[in-house]
Amino acid sequence: MTCHEVDDRIEAIVAGEETATDAFRAHVESCLRCASALAVARRVEEALAARPAPAAPARFTAAVSARLRSERWRSEQQVDRMFNIAVTVGLVAIVGGLAALFNLGGVMAAAGAAGQGLVGLGERAATQAAPGLSTYALAGGLLATTLVAWWFAERRFSL
Repeated sequence: MTCHEVDDRIEAIVAGEETATDAFRAHVESCLRCASALAVARRVEEALAARPAPAAPARFTAAVSARLRSERWRSEQQVDRMFNIAVTVGLVAIVGGLAALFNLGGVMAAAGAAGQGLVGLGERAATQAAPGLSTYALAGGLLATTLVAWWFAERRFSL
């Protein structure tokens, strides 16, 4: 056993969290530096044990619990906001895909003269992005991603 390994275990052994192995004892008996470190650790542990543990301030537990609830609520709210944004973006993409799929240029043209430029762009985009397997695959992937995000959020915060 090396001095570094002994240093890593001294605190736990003195505190009673670990038992000293034969290799540990042999090293401490042969190494003056590690024996000194063990003696210092024992004195510190005895000094700490001799002092009474301070009492927690009044309402400490209640304040900590309230803070934890508040932090968890904020975290859940942020996840909910991000999830709602992701669902909204997904729905917009699905609606846009359906508009391209069904070529709703005629319906958009009825929106008025202000929408004529947008309708022209929409019709061109719809005819260029004719419905195909890639459109359905993209919509399915988007839906699957949304469902996985929802499942993860529910699983993570329902514990």
